[in-house]
Amino acid sequence: MPKVTARDALAYSLKRDQAQFAEEAERLAKQAAYIAANPPADGRSVSGDITRLMQEAAFLLKRAVTIEAGLEAVGLLNAEAESTE
Repeated sequence: MPKVTARDALAYSLKRDQAQFAEEAERLAKQAAYIAANPPADGRSVSGDITRLMQEAAFLLKRAVTIEAGLEAVGLLNAEAESTE
């Protein structure tokens, strides 16, 4: 049975995070398209829609930063593994 390293576990976790990021980004794009297609009008306010869009964008930004940090960590772990082989 092959040994699972921290690098392997992190890489697996990153793949899941990247898939979740893609789903969330698609949902965010659909929300933005809905807002664009339904601008403010008499009896229609979009401030709540925009607030939710901003909240979702903030969560997406947090996930992006986490993924980027994880990718950097995997790169460092790969470099370390190569230098010890």
